[in-house]
Amino acid sequence: MPAQTKEEFYVRRLFDDDVPVFVDATKYVRQDLPYPLSAKKALKATCGVRTDNEVLAFSLRNYTGKQAEREVEHVESTVGGRVTAQNQLRLRMPRRTLHGLNETARALAVVLGDEVITELDGDLYVLTLTRAGNEGTLALAGKLTRSEGGFVRSEVSDADTEFELPVAGVRLRIFLRSPVRDRIIAYGFSGYLTRKPGEMETVTRATALAVNSILGLATFRMLSQLDHVDVPAVPRGNAVRQRKPAEQVTFTVPALLFTDDGTPAARGRVAAEIDLDQVDPVTGGLQLHVTAGDQLEWNPAVTDTMKFEVYERVLTETIGAMLHSAVGIDTVRDLAYDIMLGDLGAEGIARLRAATTDLPGLAAKPNQAEVRSAQPATGVPAA
Repeated sequence: MPAQTKEEFYVRRLFDDDVPVFVDATKYVRQDLPYPLSAKKALKATCGVRTDNEVLAFSLRNYTGKQAEREVEHVESTVGGRVTAQNQLRLRMPRRTLHGLNETARALAVVLGDEVITELDGDLYVLTLTRAGNEGTLALAGKLTRSEGGFVRSEVSDADTEFELPVAGVRLRIFLRSPVRDRIIAYGFSGYLTRKPGEMETVTRATALAVNSILGLATFRMLSQLDHVDVPAVPRGNAVRQRKPAEQVTFTVPALLFTDDGTPAARGRVAAEIDLDQVDPVTGGLQLHVTAGDQLEWNPAVTDTMKFEVYERVLTETIGAMLHSAVGIDTVRDLAYDIMLGDLGAEGIARLRAATTDLPGLAAKPNQAEVRSAQPATGVPAA
């Protein structure tokens, strides 16, 4: 029985609520029609899908804001004396890429078990996939080498393999078996991750980030049975250029800290810095580093039991939310792309500094924080 194939095409885009979602655009590809967008920067990714009786292939291309500006055309037309304008994207089914994914998936079928195989620059890496519900954790387990008789597996001595991020973006091909249907999932990713070109990345991190980029598409999510893949920490030893004070965005935020039972723990101002060299590896937003600084005074009665580290996560999340609200979601995304690509200039830095001026105060316990308009007074908290 001949294999039955099906093709689909999706656009990942922003709507009014600023939540990127995948939208079925298959009919636009079939009828060779331009796809309309409310704004050029609404375009976030495109994804072609090809299904047959053995392989489900996905080819996803991520777009930066600047790439979207170039790809999306602003078209004006006159109908009945009235001028109308529309942003249009010409869609193309990536059939050659999908065909290549399909062929490689069939070749790997004899060695592909419950693990994940990632192809980067022609090298094949084997990663274990540990599942906890619909959460996944990856770990590098070995390499595959092509031979006349098929594939030969070898062990790796290092915990992970590093590579330098190319200027043109990352190209990965990822293969895994669906745990719910007899299909191989073959996924091609093209685009930028969370770090800048020229910096070092690892195979495991890159694979996790690429998979998370497509989990918003229900077809991939359901057949892979994954809602999220854990992203490992940035590899150590990645030197980042030290910025001069004039190039940094540092600020302080008024804060009152309490123990879980409401006992005052500290008051004053916590110090924060916006990372201008990399974005948050999970959200893709601005990344903050929050510290106690030298303007926070502790209640002597709790200094033996309470440390700033227990507040660090909740303060980072809350200050980050305030900052994103002050800057605006669209602006945050534009700045994040500039940071990823090393394009952040003086104008962007000035915009961030303006947003960090006069932020409201916070009252925080180890697991929760709230914004307060009143500024906490100076002085040592009462015992």
